[in-house]
Amino acid sequence: MGEISFSNHISNKKSAINSKAKLAGVAKHNLRKYHSQDYSRDNITLLYGTTNLMQDVKNVYHKEFDAALQEYNAKQTRPERRIGDYFEHVSETEQDMAVEVIIQCGDKKFWEQNSGDKIFMKQVYKQLLLKLQEYLPDFKVANAVIHFDEASPHMHVVGIPIGRGFKRGLSTKVSKRSVFTPQVLSEVLQDKMRADANHYMKAIFQQEVKEKKKGKNHDLTVAEYKVAKEEEKIEKLSTDKIGLEADILVLNHRKSTAQRKLDELDGEIESSNIFLKALRQIKQFIQSYLPFAPLIEEFANHVERGANIEAGNSFRGLLTALGELLNSFKEIIMDGLCWFPRLMRWQTSKGEVSPVFEDYRNEGYCYRLKSYMDIHTRQEYPKELIQPEIKPENRTGTIEQLAQNVEAVEKQVQLMGVKMNRSHMY
Repeated sequence: MGEISFSNHISNKKSAINSKAKLAGVAKHNLRKYHSQDYSRDNITLLYGTTNLMQDVKNVYHKEFDAALQEYNAKQTRPERRIGDYFEHVSETEQDMAVEVIIQCGDKKFWEQNSGDKIFMKQVYKQLLLKLQEYLPDFKVANAVIHFDEASPHMHVVGIPIGRGFKRGLSTKVSKRSVFTPQVLSEVLQDKMRADANHYMKAIFQQEVKEKKKGKNHDLTVAEYKVAKEEEKIEKLSTDKIGLEADILVLNHRKSTAQRKLDELDGEIESSNIFLKALRQIKQFIQSYLPFAPLIEEFANHVERGANIEAGNSFRGLLTALGELLNSFKEIIMDGLCWFPRLMRWQTSKGEVSPVFEDYRNEGYCYRLKSYMDIHTRQEYPKELIQPEIKPENRTGTIEQLAQNVEAVEKQVQLMGVKMNRSHMY
């Protein structure tokens, strides 16, 4: 399992978004609103917001600040002290009117080996964006875009930091200092987000994120970040050049003995290839499920609450995202009854079971939890008997468990490879 780099930086100092001109410049770069041989508009993916970043930011301003602005203006006895448009007002004060977060997983070498897996990288960044919103609820995201057209994939997130409870001016206002505290920069952006990136990269790409370097928990500007990347490239080129001759000598020696060892290992490699092919198929199966992880979680939560699922109306083609998922994975038992053994299971005193739903309105996809069925014997049990055991801790066959099992098998394969190599050394 390889190790890849992870970085997480916010706009600051020279790269601070403290005017409409700066915001327009960010929009131009992030959304590739220009023609260049170095970049490709076809190789970016918009995760959140629209192609009009300026309007996205204005929309957040209206949603978050209009009530506080109205309250503030109502208290002003002098008309000249009233604020007409808070967005325009902030843009003229030279304070941070928005903040950009740049998140990067993987270096140039990693992306050269995985450039065809954009759909999976998109899922990694989508999950990291959700985590960022979870950890920083007062950082209201306006726009998020992934760049696949540079040396390594990375995500630009533009949002508005919200400060609350102010005594002077608006009670709720833009405040980078309120959201991006030193503790947040270190514990959230560096530690928690790094751990999350490690989790998703291991699950999808079998790659671990490198440990944080000492002294790398400060608030780097985007400009400093780019300079640091250039310095890394120069340092790597120098190191590669110095070690090139030594590498050639080592390779020549290995070439003289490689054929003999390959002949000895032909039979063992054939067996290993069959096993590894099966392992890859399992990994592909897990990867195919990852995009549905949030919907599967939503489905499981409904089942554990014993709740009905209003999934839309198939006759009119108005299915929700969850409805589309259920439509893909349902297995019909009889007319009006279906179950979902491939979607989620629970271990109970009666065995491993999956829920049975009935279409109680006969309209298409309005589901009501009716009972549970053993996935092996297909014996059906009343809902009231099984429901107390349908809890999160009793879930089986989850995506996380499958990924952990594959990782355990891969470790075992690596150990077998080490033992095999040692046996051929003596």
